[in-house]
Amino acid sequence: MFDPRDPYERYYWHYESRRPLSVAQIIALQSVDVETAALVWLLLEHGASLTVAGPTDPQPGVGKTTTLNALLQFLPEGTALAYMSGMYENFAFTQLSDIDPAQTYALCNEVSDHLPIYMWGRVARRYLSLPGRGYHVATSVHADTIDDVMRMYRRDLRLAAEDIRRLGLVVNIGLVGRTYPARRRWFTTHFIKPFAEADQQDKVVPIPLSLWNQFDDTFVHADESIMNDLASWIGMTPQDFNTALKLRTEKLRELAQGSGATLQEMYDAVDELRCHEKPA
Repeated sequence: MFDPRDPYERYYWHYESRRPLSVAQIIALQSVDVETAALVWLLLEHGASLTVAGPTDPQPGVGKTTTLNALLQFLPEGTALAYMSGMYENFAFTQLSDIDPAQTYALCNEVSDHLPIYMWGRVARRYLSLPGRGYHVATSVHADTIDDVMRMYRRDLRLAAEDIRRLGLVVNIGLVGRTYPARRRWFTTHFIKPFAEADQQDKVVPIPLSLWNQFDDTFVHADESIMNDLASWIGMTPQDFNTALKLRTEKLRELAQGSGATLQEMYDAVDELRCHEKPA
Protein backbone atom coordinates (compact mmCIF):
# COMPACT_ATOMS: atom_id res chain seq x y z
CA MET A 1 0.00 0.00 0.00
CA PHE A 2 1.08 3.57 -0.67
CA ASP A 3 3.45 5.10 1.91
CA PRO A 4 3.58 8.91 1.41
CA ARG A 5 6.69 9.13 3.61
CA ASP A 6 8.73 7.38 0.90
CA PRO A 7 9.92 9.82 -1.84
CA TYR A 8 10.09 7.00 -4.39
CA GLU A 9 6.50 5.96 -3.70
CA ARG A 10 5.29 9.56 -3.93
CA TYR A 11 6.89 9.73 -7.37
CA TYR A 12 5.55 6.32 -8.43
CA TRP A 13 2.03 7.30 -7.35
CA HIS A 14 2.35 10.59 -9.29
CA TYR A 15 2.40 12.79 -6.20
CA GLU A 16 5.83 14.19 -7.12
CA SER A 17 6.98 15.77 -10.38
CA ARG A 18 10.32 15.31 -12.12
CA ARG A 19 11.15 18.98 -11.68
CA PRO A 20 9.52 20.48 -8.57
CA LEU A 21 9.03 24.24 -8.74
CA SER A 22 7.94 26.89 -6.28
CA VAL A 23 5.17 29.34 -7.12
CA ALA A 24 7.84 32.05 -7.39
CA GLN A 25 9.64 30.00 -10.04
CA ILE A 26 6.36 29.38 -11.86
CA ILE A 27 5.78 33.15 -11.92
CA ALA A 28 9.35 33.74 -13.13
CA LEU A 29 8.60 31.39 -16.04
CA GLN A 30 5.57 33.64 -16.83
CA SER A 31 3.07 30.79 -16.40
CA VAL A 32 1.03 33.07 -14.16
CA ASP A 33 1.28 36.63 -12.86
CA VAL A 34 1.88 37.72 -9.26
CA GLU A 35 -1.65 39.10 -8.82
CA THR A 36 -3.33 35.81 -9.69
CA ALA A 37 -0.90 33.75 -7.60
CA ALA A 38 -1.30 36.07 -4.60
CA LEU A 39 -5.08 35.78 -4.75
CA VAL A 40 -4.87 31.97 -4.90
CA TRP A 41 -2.45 32.10 -1.94
CA LEU A 42 -4.91 34.09 0.16
CA LEU A 43 -7.87 31.84 -0.69
CA LEU A 44 -5.96 28.64 0.02
CA GLU A 45 -4.72 30.10 3.28
CA HIS A 46 -8.35 30.46 4.30
CA GLY A 47 -9.20 26.84 3.55
CA ALA A 48 -10.36 26.81 -0.07
CA SER A 49 -10.34 23.42 -1.77
CA LEU A 50 -8.43 23.17 -5.03
CA THR A 51 -8.66 21.52 -8.45
CA VAL A 52 -5.81 21.88 -10.97
CA ALA A 53 -7.06 20.97 -14.45
CA GLY A 54 -4.95 20.17 -17.50
CA PRO A 55 -5.67 19.18 -21.12
CA THR A 56 -7.75 16.10 -21.92
CA ASP A 57 -5.12 15.25 -24.55
CA PRO A 58 -2.62 13.66 -22.15
CA GLN A 59 0.43 15.73 -23.06
CA PRO A 60 3.44 14.93 -20.90
CA GLY A 61 4.88 17.78 -18.87
CA VAL A 62 1.81 20.00 -18.79
CA GLY A 63 2.50 20.73 -15.13
CA LYS A 64 -0.57 19.68 -13.14
CA THR A 65 1.43 17.86 -10.47
CA THR A 66 4.07 20.61 -10.33
CA THR A 67 1.41 23.30 -9.95
CA LEU A 68 -0.57 21.38 -7.36
CA ASN A 69 2.53 20.71 -5.22
CA ALA A 70 3.69 24.31 -5.46
CA LEU A 71 0.32 25.61 -4.26
CA LEU A 72 0.37 23.30 -1.22
CA GLN A 73 2.85 25.76 0.30
CA PHE A 74 -0.05 28.16 0.79
CA LEU A 75 -2.26 25.86 2.85
CA PRO A 76 -3.19 27.11 6.33
CA GLU A 77 -0.59 26.88 9.05
CA GLY A 78 -0.87 23.55 10.90
CA THR A 79 -2.59 21.76 8.01
CA ALA A 80 -2.38 17.95 7.95
CA LEU A 81 -2.21 16.18 4.57
CA ALA A 82 -4.06 12.91 4.03
CA TYR A 83 -2.72 11.21 0.87
CA MET A 84 -5.31 9.21 -1.05
CA SER A 85 -4.58 5.70 -2.40
CA GLY A 86 -6.54 5.94 -5.64
CA MET A 87 -9.18 3.26 -6.20
CA TYR A 88 -7.79 1.43 -3.16
CA GLU A 89 -8.72 4.27 -0.78
CA ASN A 90 -10.93 3.24 2.16
CA PHE A 91 -11.13 6.66 3.87
CA ALA A 92 -10.10 5.12 7.19
CA PHE A 93 -8.48 8.43 8.15
CA THR A 94 -11.96 9.92 8.61
CA GLN A 95 -12.49 7.51 11.54
CA LEU A 96 -9.41 8.62 13.48
CA SER A 97 -10.29 10.45 16.69
CA ASP A 98 -7.29 12.79 16.53
CA ILE A 99 -8.04 14.07 13.01
CA ASP A 100 -9.53 17.55 12.81
CA PRO A 101 -11.36 17.86 9.46
CA ALA A 102 -11.06 21.66 9.53
CA GLN A 103 -7.26 21.33 9.54
CA THR A 104 -7.01 18.43 7.08
CA TYR A 105 -6.55 18.50 3.31
CA ALA A 106 -7.25 15.21 1.52
CA LEU A 107 -4.74 15.13 -1.34
CA CYS A 108 -5.54 13.09 -4.47
CA ASN A 109 -3.01 12.77 -7.30
CA GLU A 110 -5.75 12.76 -9.96
CA VAL A 111 -9.47 12.23 -10.42
CA SER A 112 -9.72 10.19 -13.62
CA ASP A 113 -10.34 6.66 -14.90
CA HIS A 114 -6.88 6.33 -16.49
CA LEU A 115 -5.12 4.29 -13.78
CA PRO A 116 -6.04 2.44 -10.57
CA ILE A 117 -3.76 4.80 -8.61
CA TYR A 118 -6.22 7.57 -9.51
CA MET A 119 -9.80 7.98 -8.30
CA TRP A 120 -12.99 7.57 -10.29
CA GLY A 121 -16.64 6.61 -9.90
CA ARG A 122 -17.97 5.89 -6.44
CA VAL A 123 -14.56 6.39 -4.77
CA ALA A 124 -14.01 9.77 -6.43
CA ARG A 125 -17.56 10.82 -5.57
CA ARG A 126 -16.96 10.01 -1.91
CA TYR A 127 -13.64 11.85 -2.00
CA LEU A 128 -15.08 15.02 -3.58
CA SER A 129 -17.89 15.00 -1.01
CA LEU A 130 -15.45 15.26 1.91
CA PRO A 131 -15.79 19.08 2.16
CA GLY A 132 -19.40 18.42 3.19
CA ARG A 133 -17.91 16.76 6.29
CA GLY A 134 -15.59 19.69 7.02
CA TYR A 135 -12.47 18.46 5.20
CA HIS A 136 -10.71 20.23 2.35
CA VAL A 137 -9.58 18.57 -0.88
CA ALA A 138 -6.81 19.24 -3.41
CA THR A 139 -6.56 17.27 -6.64
CA SER A 140 -5.93 17.40 -10.38
CA VAL A 141 -8.13 16.42 -13.33
CA HIS A 142 -7.99 16.20 -17.13
CA ALA A 143 -10.24 18.98 -18.44
CA ASP A 144 -9.61 21.64 -21.08
CA THR A 145 -11.91 24.35 -19.70
CA ILE A 146 -13.84 25.24 -16.57
CA ASP A 147 -16.99 24.02 -18.33
CA ASP A 148 -15.31 20.64 -18.83
CA VAL A 149 -14.43 20.49 -15.13
CA MET A 150 -18.02 21.26 -14.16
CA ARG A 151 -19.32 18.69 -16.68
CA MET A 152 -17.02 16.03 -15.25
CA TYR A 153 -18.09 16.73 -11.69
CA ARG A 154 -21.77 17.11 -12.49
CA ARG A 155 -22.45 14.60 -15.28
CA ASP A 156 -19.67 12.00 -15.16
CA LEU A 157 -19.27 11.75 -11.40
CA ARG A 158 -22.85 12.74 -10.57
CA LEU A 159 -21.92 15.06 -7.73
CA ALA A 160 -24.72 17.03 -6.14
CA ALA A 161 -24.68 20.77 -6.77
CA GLU A 162 -24.13 21.48 -3.06
CA ASP A 163 -20.99 19.28 -3.11
CA ILE A 164 -19.57 21.04 -6.17
CA ARG A 165 -20.16 24.44 -4.55
CA ARG A 166 -17.76 23.40 -1.76
CA LEU A 167 -14.86 22.68 -4.15
CA GLY A 168 -13.47 26.22 -4.16
CA LEU A 169 -10.68 27.01 -6.60
CA VAL A 170 -10.30 25.60 -10.12
CA VAL A 171 -7.12 26.43 -12.07
CA ASN A 172 -7.01 25.39 -15.74
CA ILE A 173 -3.48 25.20 -17.13
CA GLY A 174 -1.99 24.20 -20.48
CA LEU A 175 0.77 24.60 -23.07
CA VAL A 176 0.96 27.45 -25.56
CA GLY A 177 2.86 27.78 -28.83
CA ARG A 178 5.05 25.21 -30.55
CA THR A 179 8.44 26.30 -29.25
CA TYR A 180 10.80 24.32 -27.03
CA PRO A 181 10.92 24.34 -24.11
CA ALA A 182 7.16 24.38 -23.80
CA ARG A 183 5.49 27.50 -22.42
CA ARG A 184 2.86 26.88 -19.74
CA ARG A 185 0.06 29.23 -18.80
CA TRP A 186 -2.74 29.31 -16.23
CA PHE A 187 -5.52 29.81 -18.76
CA THR A 188 -8.26 30.48 -16.21
CA THR A 189 -8.65 30.64 -12.45
CA HIS A 190 -12.16 30.34 -11.02
CA PHE A 191 -13.76 30.21 -7.59
CA ILE A 192 -16.98 28.25 -7.35
CA LYS A 193 -19.67 30.38 -5.76
CA PRO A 194 -20.32 28.64 -2.42
CA PHE A 195 -23.96 29.67 -2.07
CA ALA A 196 -27.01 29.21 -4.28
CA GLU A 197 -29.78 31.67 -4.90
CA ALA A 198 -33.05 30.66 -3.23
CA ASP A 199 -34.71 29.79 -6.54
CA GLN A 200 -31.58 28.19 -8.12
CA GLN A 201 -30.55 25.45 -5.70
CA ASP A 202 -29.39 23.19 -8.54
CA LYS A 203 -27.21 25.82 -10.21
CA VAL A 204 -23.40 25.92 -9.88
CA VAL A 205 -21.64 29.19 -10.75
CA PRO A 206 -17.84 29.36 -11.27
CA ILE A 207 -16.69 32.97 -10.73
CA PRO A 208 -13.76 34.03 -12.99
CA LEU A 209 -10.85 35.44 -10.98
CA SER A 210 -8.17 35.53 -13.68
CA LEU A 211 -8.22 34.91 -17.44
CA TRP A 212 -5.19 34.63 -19.70
CA ASN A 213 -5.27 36.93 -22.73
CA GLN A 214 -3.54 35.05 -25.54
CA PHE A 215 -3.24 38.14 -27.76
CA ASP A 216 -0.79 40.02 -25.53
CA ASP A 217 0.14 37.26 -23.04
CA THR A 218 -1.33 39.06 -20.03
CA PHE A 219 -3.88 38.23 -17.36
CA VAL A 220 -7.25 39.91 -16.86
CA HIS A 221 -8.40 40.05 -13.23
CA ALA A 222 -11.71 40.12 -11.37
CA ASP A 223 -13.26 43.46 -10.51
CA GLU A 224 -13.81 45.00 -7.07
CA SER A 225 -17.31 43.57 -6.59
CA ILE A 226 -16.02 40.02 -7.03
CA MET A 227 -13.15 40.73 -4.62
CA ASN A 228 -15.66 41.95 -2.04
CA ASP A 229 -17.69 38.78 -2.48
CA LEU A 230 -14.55 36.66 -2.03
CA ALA A 231 -13.72 38.51 1.17
CA SER A 232 -17.19 37.80 2.52
CA TRP A 233 -17.06 34.12 1.50
CA ILE A 234 -13.81 33.51 3.42
CA GLY A 235 -14.86 35.58 6.44
CA MET A 236 -12.83 38.77 5.96
CA THR A 237 -13.75 42.42 5.65
CA PRO A 238 -12.94 43.95 2.25
CA GLN A 239 -10.34 46.19 3.91
CA ASP A 240 -8.53 43.30 5.61
CA PHE A 241 -8.80 41.21 2.45
CA ASN A 242 -7.24 43.94 0.30
CA THR A 243 -4.46 44.55 2.83
CA ALA A 244 -3.60 40.84 3.01
CA LEU A 245 -3.74 40.51 -0.78
CA LYS A 246 -1.42 43.48 -1.27
CA LEU A 247 1.14 42.01 1.15
CA ARG A 248 1.14 38.69 -0.70
CA THR A 249 1.34 40.36 -4.09
CA GLU A 250 4.36 42.41 -3.02
CA LYS A 251 6.02 39.38 -1.44
CA LEU A 252 5.56 37.25 -4.56
CA ARG A 253 6.83 40.04 -6.81
CA GLU A 254 9.98 40.15 -4.70
CA LEU A 255 10.37 36.36 -4.63
CA ALA A 256 9.84 35.97 -8.40
CA GLN A 257 12.82 38.12 -9.33
CA GLY A 258 15.34 36.43 -11.60
CA SER A 259 14.70 32.69 -11.76
CA GLY A 260 12.51 32.81 -8.65
CA ALA A 261 12.87 31.67 -5.05
CA THR A 262 13.34 27.97 -4.37
CA LEU A 263 10.80 25.80 -2.56
CA GLN A 264 12.62 26.21 0.75
CA GLU A 265 12.97 29.97 0.27
CA MET A 266 9.24 30.10 -0.43
CA TYR A 267 8.44 28.19 2.76
CA ASP A 268 10.60 30.60 4.75
CA ALA A 269 8.98 33.63 3.13
CA VAL A 270 5.45 32.35 3.79
CA ASP A 271 6.31 31.69 7.44
CA GLU A 272 7.88 35.13 7.77
CA LEU A 273 4.81 36.88 6.36
CA ARG A 274 2.47 34.95 8.63
CA CYS A 275 4.57 35.82 11.69
CA HIS A 276 4.47 39.47 10.61
CA GLU A 277 0.66 39.39 10.46
CA LYS A 278 0.16 37.77 13.86
CA PRO A 279 -1.03 40.16 16.55
CA ALA A 280 1.68 41.16 19.01
